[in-house]
Amino acid sequence: MMHSDTSDATFRKGAAFSTLSAMSYATAVVFVRYAYQSGLTPGMAIFLRFAIAAVILRGFLSLSGQWVRLPRAKVIALFLLGFLAYTILGTTWFLALSMMPAWLVSLFVAIYPLLVSLCSWLFLGEAFTTSKVLSLCLVIGGSFALFWQPFERAVLVGILLMVINMIVQTLYVLIGQHWTREVPPAMSAVWMIIGAAVGTLIYAGVSQQFSLDFAPVGWLWATGFAVFATALAILFLWAGIGLLGPTRAAIIGSLEPLFSILLSVSILGETMSLLQIFGGMLLLAGVLLVRVQWVSVGKVKK
Repeated sequence: MMHSDTSDATFRKGAAFSTLSAMSYATAVVFVRYAYQSGLTPGMAIFLRFAIAAVILRGFLSLSGQWVRLPRAKVIALFLLGFLAYTILGTTWFLALSMMPAWLVSLFVAIYPLLVSLCSWLFLGEAFTTSKVLSLCLVIGGSFALFWQPFERAVLVGILLMVINMIVQTLYVLIGQHWTREVPPAMSAVWMIIGAAVGTLIYAGVSQQFSLDFAPVGWLWATGFAVFATALAILFLWAGIGLLGPTRAAIIGSLEPLFSILLSVSILGETMSLLQIFGGMLLLAGVLLVRVQWVSVGKVKK
């Protein structure tokens, strides 16, 4: 057991980082939609996201004296983690967003913390409590209400892409914590972002989406996406995981869909049916129930 004061302070700090990460990630729906409107292709947008973020973060660490040399094995592992995981996560997310409403993409993110909990229970031996079972029931019920409508074929493809995205995101968090252990969050982030920049550059080239033929304002949206929804979001994410562990950080990070939906409706002008609103509320209630359960045991050693 950890000392109570230390545990409380650690939990509050980790919760703050995880919440900031969720808020940062949520801005992506706005930046990406405007980037598309300025003429960026999905492949070019995702490459610029990671390339700009890598340059900014690398420069910041150097100028602030926070850049440190890591063992070669760590660098290679982090690079490959970003190259594989972030390339798949980014491409599936971008393509899904081009096929389906932003709010639907955002609500998919709400399911991922429960998937982390299930995998942690199956493979890491974490307890799967009654509240988690209830949460899972709420999420399943909410998902049925949310998807109980005819979708165009393109939207169904987007849903499949988001399912793949959730699976990869879960594996990324559970496996990535091993390689980020005892590494400053900023250093973990920068090497993973560099790996992602290389991976998405290859994707943009192979898919023939590498093009600079877009409006100048596109650079503004790409930079905003790179800074807020990438560099800062990833920094806050791994800082939260380092303090809370993957499950707690994922649960608190479930606030992201709430922020994304608010931005989608208030800024992008998207609408939801009453049934979809009800389904979304059930889904978020299920995720937040797990979050409340974790907060209540915040003094227990993770």
